[in-house]
Amino acid sequence: MATTIANGDAHLGAGMLAIYSPQQGWIGNVLNAARVLREGKGIGGPGSGMFATTGQKRAADRLLAGERYEDILNGPKIRDFAHLIEFGGDQDPDDPRVVIDRHALSVAHGRALTSEEYDSAPVNGFRRKDGTVSRRQYDHVVNLYRRAAELISTRTGERVSAHQVQAVTWLARQRLNQEAEQRRGPNRLDRGRNRARANSERAWNDFRTAYLPDLGTCPGTGYQSAA
Repeated sequence: MATTIANGDAHLGAGMLAIYSPQQGWIGNVLNAARVLREGKGIGGPGSGMFATTGQKRAADRLLAGERYEDILNGPKIRDFAHLIEFGGDQDPDDPRVVIDRHALSVAHGRALTSEEYDSAPVNGFRRKDGTVSRRQYDHVVNLYRRAAELISTRTGERVSAHQVQAVTWLARQRLNQEAEQRRGPNRLDRGRNRARANSERAWNDFRTAYLPDLGTCPGTGYQSAA
């Protein structure tokens, strides 16, 4: 996907997907990144018609100008997201990357966390003055997934990576969340999210048909289709 929307440049495509990923569903994320790459300029901020900030627009412009996403992205989650997309996994198996969002932290914690609980967790990291990114607390959770992967690998006799454990359990967590929503009935926030997801799916399908007709499949999300 990253390679296709960026005309063969996996680093550029992965970085753009990462830039536009915060507070965005997957299909909306893909659509926004693909639009920016097609138009050749960052999009975001008031009046842009896109759910994206001025900061994301600036970051996209920097990436389009040739800067590497490692020098643009500040948080460990978004950097690891870009890395795993670019390389289709870990570039170095001894340096595992895992995307610790709210759902992944919920899996590690053993129950679904609220947005408030996730926001209070010290896993965001920050860029230091020397350019390095702090990730001590973040890597504590990464190591939980790494240990789980090692345990599964030992039991099955097949090598399993930490990011694979996170991806599989993330999909299961998403489906459990959706089932719980269906049992209790959607609230106003749920309905708004579902509408936004349905709109994104329709818009992406239109964009893909018009500009990426050779793209046969699009990675899914673990959710049932909202469109």
